Amino acid sequence: MITQRINRRRFLSQAGTLTALGLTLPSFLQQSRPILEAAPIDGLPDDRVLILIQLAGGNDGLNTLVPYADDIYYRARPKLAVEKDKVLKVDDYCGFHAEMYALKEVWDRGQLAVVQNVGYPNPDLSHFRSTEIWETGSSADQNLTSGWIGRYFDNECGGCSSTLLGLQLGERTAQTFSGQRSRCVTMSNPDLFQFSGGVTAQNDLQQIHQAKTSDNPTLNFLQRTGNDVLTTSRLIAGAVKSQKTSVDYLPFHFSQSLKLIAQMIAAEVPTRVFYISLGGFDHHATQSMRHAMLLQELSEGLASLIQDLKSLGHLDRTLIMTFSEFGRRVAENQSEGTDHGTASMMFLAGGSVKPGFHGPRPDLAHLDPVGDLIHAVDFRSVYASVLSSWLKADYGNLLAPEVNPLAGLFD
Repeated sequence: MITQRINRRRFLSQAGTLTALGLTLPSFLQQSRPILEAAPIDGLPDDRVLILIQLAGGNDGLNTLVPYADDIYYRARPKLAVEKDKVLKVDDYCGFHAEMYALKEVWDRGQLAVVQNVGYPNPDLSHFRSTEIWETGSSADQNLTSGWIGRYFDNECGGCSSTLLGLQLGERTAQTFSGQRSRCVTMSNPDLFQFSGGVTAQNDLQQIHQAKTSDNPTLNFLQRTGNDVLTTSRLIAGAVKSQKTSVDYLPFHFSQSLKLIAQMIAAEVPTRVFYISLGGFDHHATQSMRHAMLLQELSEGLASLIQDLKSLGHLDRTLIMTFSEFGRRVAENQSEGTDHGTASMMFLAGGSVKPGFHGPRPDLAHLDPVGDLIHAVDFRSVYASVLSSWLKADYGNLLAPEVNPLAGLFD
C-alpha cells in the first residue's frame, strides 16, 4: 500500500494560522483547510474513527426494513407497502427494501447491525427541532447549544493537538460538532483535494501569495494563510491521490464523498469523526419511486465503503453509523406518501459492533393516539454505547444522567 503522510509538526505550524483566530474564511480557503497527518492522533488513546451518516428529512424505517409478515403493515399502506415477494428477507418477519440488495449482502456476511424502533420520549415532529435533539443528544425538553460530539471533543480530547478532530462534507456544519472550541472543518466539495476543476480558487490563492504587504489586516491575513493553504493542500492532495481504493464507487455525490472519506481513512489522516448527509427523505407525496432510489444510493454507497475499508485493512478501526431525525407515520396519506412520524432505525457497521438486530421490532398493533410508533430504544443509549465502547469516553459526563448504553451493541 502506497501512502503519503504529512509531517505533524509542519502541519501544526500551518494549521495554527488558519484555526487559532476562529474566523470565518472565504469559501475557497475553507475548502482548502489542511488536514492532519498520520494516526494515532496525539493525545488520544487509539486511532479509531467514527463516520456519522445523516439520512436527512426523516427516513421511512418501515419501508427500509419491511415487516412483510405483518398484515397490519399492508392494511396501513395499500399503495406504498413493498410487495412480499420483492422483500429481501432476512428472517421470517422482516427484510430489506427490494433496492437494497447491496446492503443485504453486507448483512449476509455478518457485517451489519440494525437498531430497531429508535426514537426518544415526547417526540417533536419538526425537522429543525428534532434534528437539533439528535445532534445535541438532548431530551425533548432541553435546549442544548453543544453537540454530543462537540462535548466529547471538549471533555475527552483536551490533550489532543489537532484542531480538526471533526471533518464534515456538506454545506452546513452540523450542531453535532458544536463545543467550546472549534474542532471541525466543513467542506462542501468532495473534489476539494483536486485543483483540476478549481482553477479560479487556485488563481485566487496565487494572487494572494504574490500580493504586496499592505496596511489592510484582512489582506495580510489572506496573504499569510494563502501560502499555508497552497503548501498544505498540495501535501494532502498527494496523500489522497496516492491512496487507491479497492472498489468502484458509483458516480453519485454521496458515493464519491464516501470514497473520499475511505481514502482519507486509508491514508491514515487522523480525523476522529467524519460526517456526511444524504438528503431527500421527506416524502409526503409519491414516495415509492423516490424512496426506492434513495435507498439504492444508500445501500450501494454503504456497501462499497464497508467493502473498501475491509479490503484496505481499516474496517476494524472504523465505526459507521446512520441516523435520521424521525421516521414516518405508519399509515400512508392520500398523496401516496407518509407524514412525519416517530421511531425509525439505525445501521451500524465496522469496528467492534455486534452484527444482527438490536432492540425490539416496531409494534404495529400498539400505536400512539395519532397512529405513530411508540419507540423502544432511546437514541441516546446508542450514543452512550458508541461513546463508552468505541470512543472509550465517559458517557456520563456527556449525556443526561438517566441515559445508559444499549446492552449488547458491541462485542
